[in-house]
Parts: sequence; structure tokens; C-alpha cells
Amino acid sequence: LSVFASTKAHEKDINIVTVAPNDSLVATGSQDKTVKLWSSSDLGFKGELKGHKRGIWDCQFSLHDRVIATSSGDKTVKLWSLGDYSCLRTFQGHSASALRVRFLSGGLQLMSCDAEGLIRLWSIRSNECVFTLDAHDDRIWAMDLEDGVLVSGGADSRLKVFEDTTKELEEQTRKEEEQNILKEQQLANHLRFKEYAQALDIALDMDKPRQVLKVLNAMTENDLSKGKDVLVTLQSHVKTWAMSRITQIVRYCREWNTRARNCHISMLAIKAIVTTKPADQLACVDGLPEVLEGIGPYAERHFQRIDKLHSSSFLIDFALMSMGNLDESDNDDYLKWEQKSKLVLPPKAIDGRVQEGGQTVIGFKAGGGGGNDTDSTSESEVMTIGESSEDESESDSSSDESDSE
Repeated sequence: LSVFASTKAHEKDINIVTVAPNDSLVATGSQDKTVKLWSSSDLGFKGELKGHKRGIWDCQFSLHDRVIATSSGDKTVKLWSLGDYSCLRTFQGHSASALRVRFLSGGLQLMSCDAEGLIRLWSIRSNECVFTLDAHDDRIWAMDLEDGVLVSGGADSRLKVFEDTTKELEEQTRKEEEQNILKEQQLANHLRFKEYAQALDIALDMDKPRQVLKVLNAMTENDLSKGKDVLVTLQSHVKTWAMSRITQIVRYCREWNTRARNCHISMLAIKAIVTTKPADQLACVDGLPEVLEGIGPYAERHFQRIDKLHSSSFLIDFALMSMGNLDESDNDDYLKWEQKSKLVLPPKAIDGRVQEGGQTVIGFKAGGGGGNDTDSTSESEVMTIGESSEDESESDSSSDESDSE
């Protein structure tokens, strides 16, 4: 081998040299915080990439686009255009120096590693970190990709090979979604045909508290409409449940019990469990006593609210008893009560007429307690009880005249 070209490329140490896929360019990264591009035929200077705040550790050409990626000691990864040498993207997220960078997924993603032993996957389109892998216990000095296989080597003297399982995970996710759709359809069918036992098992298997609550509400309404005891139905289901399933239900009840509208179902389920399973078995389940303890404060609050509502309901009974029978078709009892009742302050009889509120006029006999007061009044006088249409000023003036007399 013989040297056919040489040049002083940087002012400080050169950390990385990489060649473009078409062999037309050579990129060099240095501790002077810059990346320089050279012609591979004669090392003629092509351009310079400036923007990093610390030394460059790695740079990599894309196989699909005219871009280049760089990693630096300033904890960032940058994407540059080879057309005008401008920075297109800056990826921030590393908490230590970014040491290596590679393209993958047809140039749509970047993989970088740092001095803390972490490998990060970046999406170029969204400019966000998609995945983080704790690969080594120390700096990752070497990393490369080939045919979906990632190989890394670190300062912990370990070499690790990672296989890309993206397709397998996507296929698994798709199958899980299909299963969920199928179970939801089965759940809707069971609810439609009132097959609550099967619907409850499917909702519990799917681990969806809202669907379980929906099934329990439907089961309760169905039993009440048929005159059955809801507690007996729930107890029959509890007998078939394992302790893991009971723990799952109790955790749901703790969440339901925080809302007043769901406390009835929650308390029914708890009562069915504690009256079916022995207390010593429930106490031995890991975490179950703590969950039951969390239900207590909200249950006491709901009971206090019910007691207060029950006490307040007696006010309605008192009001109805006080009002009597106000039906126009059958008001004999009320009329008898009205004849026997006496006002606390009986009205004064004036010329045999008493006016209430300025509207209703009720006949009143002057001799029934009026005495000599009727002689001193004229025939046109009317006594008003309640609101009157006369001005307040006139009433005030009349009161002043009476006081002066």
C-alpha cells in the first residue's frame, strides 16, 4: 500500500472516518466539534458541518437519502443535509455522550448508544425516542447493524447481539386486538340474551372493570324484576371463583366504591364474598386485607349519607299528615278540620267581611266576636290580611294620624 493523497483535515484528534455508499465522499469527525466532507478521489474539501458543542464521536451516511447522521459528546444526535450542509434534525435524550449512530428501517429511524450503556431508537419523522434498551453496564464503544441484527460491544468487555422482533410484536399485537374484538362481540351477545354468567366470565378475563360493572348492574336489574334475591345469585358465582379472581373483584369494588352511584353494586359484591368465603382464607391472600381496608372509609361515608336521607324522608310524612287530604273530590275531612281549627290570632270582623291577600273574600258574621267594633266602622270598610294593593305611604299616613289622636 502506498499513500496517493494526504491533507490536514482537523485541528484536533479525528475520532471517526466513514465513506459514502457510492464511494464519492469521505466524512471525518473530530474533537474540534466539526464534521468535514472530502472527495474520495483527491481529498478535495467539499463542506463542513458545524453545530455540535463538543467533539464528534461518530458519523454515518444514509443508504437511501442524501443525509448524514452524527453523534457527539454534547449528548445529541444530529441529521444533516448533504445538499446545503444544514442541520435537519436534532435528537435530544441521552444523559451522557452519544458515541455511535446508525440508520435502520430504510433510513426512517436512527439507533444510537451512549456512555451510560443505553441504546436508543429514534423516529426521524417525529423526532422522538421510540425505544430505550439498557444494553451494557458501561460505555458502548462499538455498535453496528446488519439485516435486522444489532451487535454492540462495551467497556464491560461484553459483546451482545440483538435480533429485531418488530414484525413478531406487531403480529402478536394484531392477534390480541382480534381476540379482544371477538370477546367484546361475545360479551355483547351474552348480555343481549341475558346470559350473565358467561358475560361476567368474559369481562373478567378481559380485565375490564367497566364491563364487569355493566354486567353486574344488568344482573341486578334482572333479578329485581323477577323478584329474586340478588345476593343469592352473586354468592353462587363467588363459590366458583378462585382466590385470584376474588382479589380482582375486590380491587374493582374499591374503585367502584369511590362513587356514590356504584356503591350499591360494590357493597353487594363485597357482602357476597365475605359471606361465602371463610375469613381465614381471605386474610391469607396477599394484598387482599389492605384492599378491604381501603373500602371501609368510603363505605362509612355512603352509610352516613343513606342514614341522613332516611331521616330527611320523615319530613315528607310530616308535611303530608299536616296537609291532610287536599283532593277536591273528597275533601270532607279537610273541611271538618278547617271548621274545628282556630287561628293563633283571629281576624277582626269589619262589617261582616274579611279579605285575604286583597283577592279572596270570605263571608264572616259580625256577631261572632266582633262586639262593638262593628258600630264604629262604616259599611264600605274591608279588612285586608296579607298583601294589600294600597300604597305604603297611605298606610303610614293613617298610622301617624291615629297616633296623634
